[in-house]
Amino acid sequence: MHQKLRPPHHVQATIGLALACLFWGLSFPASKALTLLYLKEIPGESSWFVVGLQGTLRFGIAGILMVILSWRALSSLTMRESTQGLLLGLFGGVGMVFQVDGLAYTPASTSAFLTQTYCILVPLYHAVVARRFPRPVQIVATAGVIAGIVILSKIDWTQFRMGRGEFETLLSTMFFTVQILVLDAPQFFRNRTKMVSTVMFISTALVFAVVSILSNHSFDSYKRAAGIGQQFYLIAILVTFCTLLAFNLMNRCQKYIPASEAALIYTLEPVSTSLFAIFLPICLSVLVGVEYDNERLSMSLLIGGGLILFANLVMQIWGHTPVPHAGETPAPTTAHPGDVSN
Repeated sequence: MHQKLRPPHHVQATIGLALACLFWGLSFPASKALTLLYLKEIPGESSWFVVGLQGTLRFGIAGILMVILSWRALSSLTMRESTQGLLLGLFGGVGMVFQVDGLAYTPASTSAFLTQTYCILVPLYHAVVARRFPRPVQIVATAGVIAGIVILSKIDWTQFRMGRGEFETLLSTMFFTVQILVLDAPQFFRNRTKMVSTVMFISTALVFAVVSILSNHSFDSYKRAAGIGQQFYLIAILVTFCTLLAFNLMNRCQKYIPASEAALIYTLEPVSTSLFAIFLPICLSVLVGVEYDNERLSMSLLIGGGLILFANLVMQIWGHTPVPHAGETPAPTTAHPGDVSN
């Protein structure tokens, strides 16, 4: 019965978001290897500078490629497409900035746990706006995801405190929550993915560029960075898989899935990250000449990751699409112009 209530293309959209999470999981070891490479080759610069630099390159190159791919259609860029792209880029970019700064003041496990709180914030937002308590299957699935994240992140509650790092990480989660809700907004449903992604990538690159410029100690650092040949292997991975493919999948697929359900699917990202961290770091370290060791396969990954996967499976099998409200709107049954090619 629940299948009849699902939006069109629901299965394909779910697979698309899961693939996006897989590619984002690849971005963590690739980004860390690139950060280590920059810090090694550009002594004297802060981690803020190298993070800003790689973010500018990653999203800037992706934006340029999207402009090339969408050149003929750019003249028809609409105000709604520009607005959605700017909102996604600004909220996503600022969220990543706060997340990175928070990592300097809190353990990575704590950051990983707090970042996933959007799986609570999104359904909570809709429950408050619609004045409707979450369905039992949503509560069960969300509880399973939270339990899985706690186990996967191996958070030490005896060391937990609400300091600057924890506060900034929670703040970043609020920005990511807004990003999810922007994709869910019904007024943006007919927007073309190519147009939205192009504006999003360029605006995100500008956010990182500001961080890079403000944290730069010497203009010579940019010259040194330009001469690092090994960086282009990692940038190619980040641009191709973690940006062009992942974010276009997100922008294309999430509008066919209720935001509360999408928030749970996005928790597959730390599972993907943990899987890649088992074998990829040593490969990247050999490729670019940095010291970056693999992580070990642990019971926390098997149990925590298994819980997250099981919770998402529960949502897919028994969680039907809710009655349209507060932006949590099923996709129309008819395709809009350009729906196949956008």
